Amino acid sequence: MKKWLVGIAFVFTSFTLAACSESAEEVYTKALEAAEKMESAEVSTVLNQEISMANEGKVTIESDMEGSVVLEPLAMHQKGKMAMSLEGEESLNMDTEIYLVDDEMYVFESLTNQWIKADSSLIPIETLTADQPNVTEQLKMVEDYIQDLEFEEKDNEFIYKLTADGEDFKKLTQQMLEEYLPKDITNEIGDLSTLLEEMDIKKLSVEMVLDNKTYDLKKYNLVMEMTMNVEGEDISIIQNVKSTYKKINTIDKIEVPQEVKDDAVDAS
Repeated sequence: MKKWLVGIAFVFTSFTLAACSESAEEVYTKALEAAEKMESAEVSTVLNQEISMANEGKVTIESDMEGSVVLEPLAMHQKGKMAMSLEGEESLNMDTEIYLVDDEMYVFESLTNQWIKADSSLIPIETLTADQPNVTEQLKMVEDYIQDLEFEEKDNEFIYKLTADGEDFKKLTQQMLEEYLPKDITNEIGDLSTLLEEMDIKKLSVEMVLDNKTYDLKKYNLVMEMTMNVEGEDISIIQNVKSTYKKINTIDKIEVPQEVKDDAVDAS
């Protein structure tokens, strides 16, 4: 269920700056408690991906989405822009909007200029949540790297940072790839743990910003750059994610506008 709250990741380190009113461990514990109590939020995410393959050129995927999510019962609204381009070809750009309420989905794409109604039998919910990281998994993801993380309190915020060349963080990188790479890409690549042996991690940077009063996540930034060899072909991946979280636990209900229902073509 919590895969709707993109990138909610909190990390901690035993190193504590003297200026901090609380230790990183104390903040982590309270942040985990806050995450477990999260029932709704407004989330905006800017995603940029570049996947370069020696024999097929470079694929660029960009999206700028914002929306609201309620976890129980599960409901969401997302709206934004997406673009995908293959090197040497014209970019495919579209506006998109999605409602998911009561296990029914209403999807709009500017390419067809049409609202479509579908249920989970046509478009599985997992498809919509595939790129959304799980809160609990994100919390545990960096547990093995406590000593390598920076922690500070600044301007009413707690800030966690990790910057590395990645060779000592291959397990963490694998987990992040599984969370953020499109599922069709990971399916094509195959067993990521095996490919780690052929992976050269150029850069891994993670930043999480928390409110120092509520311990809620405010911002999550991720940058990954790496190269790997798959069946003799070199692949380069650059991933940049910037997310912000607002109005946590203030959204009571998400409803589909009547005009959307009236205009939608039933595809179920």
